[in-house]
Amino acid sequence: MPITSPPSFLANVSARFGEIPLPTLRRFLVAIYLLTALADAAGKGLATNPHVNAAARRLLSSQSATRLAKAARPSGNFEIFRTASRHLFSGDDLYAEYPAIHVDRFKYSPTFALLFSPLAWLWWPLALFLWSATNAMLLFAAVRQVLPERQALLALALLHLELLRGMQNAQSNALVAALIIFAFAASERGQSWRSAAAVALGACIKIFPLAALTFALPRRHALRTGTAAAVIGALLIALPLVVMAPDQLVAQYRSWQGIESADAAQRWFSVMELVHRATDATWPNWPIQLAGTIALLAPLALRRDRWDEQRFRVLYLCSLLLYVVLFNHQAERASYLIAFTGAAIWFAAEPVAPWRTALFGVVMLAIPIASTLLPGAWLRTPTMTTYRLALPCLAIWLA
Repeated sequence: MPITSPPSFLANVSARFGEIPLPTLRRFLVAIYLLTALADAAGKGLATNPHVNAAARRLLSSQSATRLAKAARPSGNFEIFRTASRHLFSGDDLYAEYPAIHVDRFKYSPTFALLFSPLAWLWWPLALFLWSATNAMLLFAAVRQVLPERQALLALALLHLELLRGMQNAQSNALVAALIIFAFAASERGQSWRSAAAVALGACIKIFPLAALTFALPRRHALRTGTAAAVIGALLIALPLVVMAPDQLVAQYRSWQGIESADAAQRWFSVMELVHRATDATWPNWPIQLAGTIALLAPLALRRDRWDEQRFRVLYLCSLLLYVVLFNHQAERASYLIAFTGAAIWFAAEPVAPWRTALFGVVMLAIPIASTLLPGAWLRTPTMTTYRLALPCLAIWLA
């Protein structure tokens, strides 16, 4: 039986999508997204049950049993979010280390901790399912707002494996990608306040969604959107005052600033790390980030004659989704869900071409397939992870 190459496989998938009725395809993908969230939450919920965990460990090899034993006490991202919400209400420092509870620090805003609080006291498996399902369905809805239905469903089908990888870590990257896309969709409709609200909410999670304010430039309502973002942002910054005193909130923001400043020299899986590994030079991050920002904005400055073309604006959306990860000094493996979303929209929206199919096939193989389906510890070493994440995404961004 002949082996199908990734580009050929993608071309076949794209062709088959044209044959499936849209309502059937949409219902199928919604079911797959929700079932993935349910299966992930149910599996982790069973792992936290001491009796189920102990029985399962007896059936596994020693290495797998050790990993399962660690899963009996959740200590990852989702537990960090839940703990931060509780600490907000108790007045404890959100950004201190709590090694007895989880393995990393909380790095989002106090407002995020407040907005997450409804999930902080629910039964753990139910809260996890609701979190993963909300992330998945918001991304599903966002992509459908910026592409024709069949193209959107193709992009969402290609996103599923990467979304599964994000659910395994209970990350917020699908939500961040969705908010950036919602900001673009609202800007396209002239809804400045809705676009600003999406940007401001995204910035409560991670700072870089502020780049989405530039969507207002080609639509010629930058001042209105910027003013709206400032008003909504100020309200969101002050929102935790409903549960704490002003001096306590100021202390939380100072603590957040301190942890972000300490992380400023990191490079993680960014273009800056790619340059460092290729040249062995230790440069500060800002010159490369500045060059990337100039490259991102250059089409807006140089091609004002194309501002009224929807294709041009969708390409800019894809460019920005890739940019906010490639030039982020804290780009983790999970962050590449945002970049891969930009790549998937680009592939689904642009005209079919062999070079485009081949390039996206490389990204598909290097990111979701290599992370979820291919064995080999060497694929997950820091060096190989940097190359297989950043290089193909950089190639698509340049394209």
